[in-house]
Amino acid sequence: MNEYGRSFDVLRAVDGDLYHFAPVPLIYLDIDVEDLDGFNRELLATARQTYSEPVLDVPDRRHVHDLGSPPESLDSVWSESQLPPVGIWHRVPTNSFLQVSAGCVERLCRIIEDRYLFAIAATGEADEVSDLEPWIGESWIQFFQDGDDKVLHNHERYGPPYPMHRWAGAYYIDDGAPDPTMPYAGVFSFRVRSANYFIRPRAGLLMMWPAEILHEVHPFYGARQRVVINFNINARRRSTHGV
Repeated sequence: MNEYGRSFDVLRAVDGDLYHFAPVPLIYLDIDVEDLDGFNRELLATARQTYSEPVLDVPDRRHVHDLGSPPESLDSVWSESQLPPVGIWHRVPTNSFLQVSAGCVERLCRIIEDRYLFAIAATGEADEVSDLEPWIGESWIQFFQDGDDKVLHNHERYGPPYPMHRWAGAYYIDDGAPDPTMPYAGVFSFRVRSANYFIRPRAGLLMMWPAEILHEVHPFYGARQRVVINFNINARRRSTHGV
């Protein structure tokens, strides 16, 4: 740690693409595809051909009145076996981009699913993954405009069903060329205890982490829109789904 309270030796290799980022297990890799720029352009074109501009917009704040009502308050006291969701209530329009029928999307899904199964095995979450099927239950592609951010939150659910081995993730198509005069513009960070752990996004970067970990995206300002695919992925038993 230097005199300003910053530490730089915080991303520590564990096994292959799995790292410990502070205590957070993190898949952190630049995906290995031929012609990354062309691959990302194809993803971007697929999104624009599939969705209207409002569907691609980041939903927070500007659309607060379009996103439905929060859950009704529960009783004064209760118990739950699940970790609670954190963050402002919003029903993100999960435009299900990773379910679009396109070769580039299917290729990205295969990379995500492969690294997810590796992660839950490498972290010991699952002793055996041969009977587990990865399932991307929710996904959404978002175009960040100047000033867009994501408040501190996690990806736990407000109610059942509670998925098994749930992880969250992000794949960056375009970092948006963040304003160099704003060093924290669009920076992603985990919040662990009293410390923040920062990651500067870049095109081609894939990250995955356990869904309960608190994270946020600091206000973005850049020369272009930032384009990111976010998703939730979990496992289900192949034997119960006829696979």
